[in-house]
Amino acid sequence: MVSFAPFRRMIQKRGITTYYLRNKCGEYNLGNKTIERLMADQSVSTNTVDALCQILDCDVTDIMEITQDPPQSGRKQ
Repeated sequence: MVSFAPFRRMIQKRGITTYYLRNKCGEYNLGNKTIERLMADQSVSTNTVDALCQILDCDVTDIMEITQDPPQSGRKQ
């Protein structure tokens, strides 16, 4: 499972608002739906991940992490 918890921690620590991500990043401005998806750990495009790395001047591992999916009962393997 992909988690954007590191992204959320980073913007909180740096005092970056969603307004800034939507309006003050020039060519890398993010849309409302994209920000909602990041906050809910939903999938985003690699272009979005690249834009975040450019905006935050960081590496992919600084904004996302992969975690083990919880086991599901009755799931065939």
